[in-house]
Amino acid sequence: MAIAVDVMDLSKRYGYRWALKDVTLSVPSGGSLGLVGPNGAGKSTLLRTLLGLARPSKGNAWLNQIPVWPRPERALAEVGGFVDFPRVYPHMTALENLSLWADLTGQPRRRAFEALPLVHLKEHANRRVVEYSHGMRQRLGLAVALLKRPSLIVLDEPRDGLDPARQEEMRGVIEMIRNELGSTFIMSSHVIQDVERLCEQIAVFDAGQLRFFGRPALLGASQDEEIIWEARPLTRALGCLQDLGIWAHVTRDGRLAGCLNANRDLASVNALMVKRGVLIHTVERRQSSLETRLLRYLEDGHVQVR
Repeated sequence: MAIAVDVMDLSKRYGYRWALKDVTLSVPSGGSLGLVGPNGAGKSTLLRTLLGLARPSKGNAWLNQIPVWPRPERALAEVGGFVDFPRVYPHMTALENLSLWADLTGQPRRRAFEALPLVHLKEHANRRVVEYSHGMRQRLGLAVALLKRPSLIVLDEPRDGLDPARQEEMRGVIEMIRNELGSTFIMSSHVIQDVERLCEQIAVFDAGQLRFFGRPALLGASQDEEIIWEARPLTRALGCLQDLGIWAHVTRDGRLAGCLNANRDLASVNALMVKRGVLIHTVERRQSSLETRLLRYLEDGHVQVR
């Protein structure tokens, strides 16, 4: 199978700090890769290097077998994407902005008309961008990236700053584009559910190093069962689990998620929580989620898995 993205021993240093250190990974043509990890882990630095915005201190990357450095423009001919939001003129319409970008990048103007339906902006083509919501501007930025009909799409936090309804809308747009264009796809995201749903492989970064690279199902794979408690007071419930040596964290919706192995009895755990004055509203059993496995993986300080 052809390789669309090939990163070899890539490092980037700012002063005395390594933003990336000896990163090696590859993505097959038509594949999808999600970059995850805490802020400052190196995700955006990798994307900036791939897009020709940051020269590596060591190593290189190849896009469709063409080296990015020292002359990025050739490798980026079939690449669309953004790290920072693409610059658009707020007092021009979406169609005018896209037509301008098409002219600047040597694309036929019809691509502007073709990109708008892909991001659900066809009905708003003649509205000025200053009238757009933040979510609509994000989708316009995605339309700019699609003007080339790229074989590789690179996106950095495409749902950043959107409310829950617009986040779901953007995820649907990205999913549709992936299915329709069949492009190779790389994105970074703090929303683990996006990575799980959209990406076949994940790369976990921490402190500039690649800690894990592979299929999401293999990250911290174990037979541990995940228990979700809706309990109050939350801090007391969390303290009970920690006293029992049970790894747990607070979920985005204000519940507790903890992993129990086969040697731990759920009934006795619940009994201790009640004894300590915790009111348990609901208890749900499920296989451990990717988000929980990722948090445990980083906390345990694992090294890179290939």
